[in-house]
Amino acid sequence: MKKLLLILPFILWTLLGAAQPLDLPLEAEVFYREGKYEDAANTYAKILSAGMESARLYYNLGNCYYKLGENTKAILNYERSLLLNPGDADARYNLKMAQEQIVDKIEVLPEIFFLRWYKALVTYFSADQWAYISLGWFLVFLGMLALFFYSARSFWKKIGFTVGIIALFFTVMSVIFTVKQNHRFTEREYGIIMTPSVTVKGAPDNSGTDLFLIHEGLKVHIVGTLGDWVNIRLVDGNEGWIAKKDVEKI
Repeated sequence: MKKLLLILPFILWTLLGAAQPLDLPLEAEVFYREGKYEDAANTYAKILSAGMESARLYYNLGNCYYKLGENTKAILNYERSLLLNPGDADARYNLKMAQEQIVDKIEVLPEIFFLRWYKALVTYFSADQWAYISLGWFLVFLGMLALFFYSARSFWKKIGFTVGIIALFFTVMSVIFTVKQNHRFTEREYGIIMTPSVTVKGAPDNSGTDLFLIHEGLKVHIVGTLGDWVNIRLVDGNEGWIAKKDVEKI
């Protein structure tokens, strides 16, 4: 009994400490409604640093930074939100609003229409959503396979065969899309320029040739890294090297 009394405070402290992070989202929402955007941002950042990552948390943090006028951090968090939930129309709209305030307006290289459609389709759902879709199509395929083998009538066998082939095709495509979206999430091949202005170099060295100037808030494709330098590519095809400290991965 004495041992139980001795460890009871520790148990209560542990339970309260474990429950505390669950109260933080509500606390952050209260701060946001009261217009205390910096306190709300700090609270959301604390939640994320504890490993509680979600699209909604990034979206809310982006809203806080947007209200604070920290446009670059808002863009970074909206992009992270869309990486986890590509179909979030609110995050996409807010990102567009934030991107209108950045200095660099770079024209995207024209693409063949079906490649553009393909990329839009792949990024329309997250990796988890594509995985569920592929599972659904695979179940349809199994059902059609059973219909083909066990149906007594040739009409239903034809239906089972035709729909089964279509379902198998969509299953394979959904799996491919799942892998591609998972690759985007794990590799984080894109980043946001965080420094007010950055001179892109022709080589990973301070003495490298100055190529062009870019500014904070710009989204870049991270092609590779070498030491403290990052090889980046812009949507217009231009590329070069910048210091790793000037860019943060999405």
